[in-house]
Amino acid sequence: MVLQLAHVCLKVSNLENTIDFYHKKLGLPIKFTFEKEGKLYGVYFQVGNNSFIEAFQEKNPDFKVINTGITHFCLQTGNIDKFILEMKSKGIECTSKKLGCDQSWQTWLKDPDGNSFEIHEYTPQSAQYNGGIVQANF
Repeated sequence: MVLQLAHVCLKVSNLENTIDFYHKKLGLPIKFTFEKEGKLYGVYFQVGNNSFIEAFQEKNPDFKVINTGITHFCLQTGNIDKFILEMKSKGIECTSKKLGCDQSWQTWLKDPDGNSFEIHEYTPQSAQYNGGIVQANF
């Protein structure tokens, strides 16, 4: 039986830039790291209780992010206005706050490799809490 999402795995062009972004700027704790041949090779960033973003260094210097069918992932925040202000203070571009058709506040940003992701702040009306049918407007 599935309990929850365990992790999302990213292939990245520069692991140090990825650590700077997800750990230092977004504030995600590092749960553990991977080493390969005596060098840092990967990192597990903790997102909530037992959910993670896993990132591995790509060896190919010409690596570019390619969409494999997963278009984005989404992280939850308790205060989207504060989140956006903090990211902007760190030089990270975010879209303006928007109420999605699921009645959750959202903003979008990209990591150093161009992986697009979403930040949600749920509202009491959010479909994630209430279920039902959402009329897609995108």
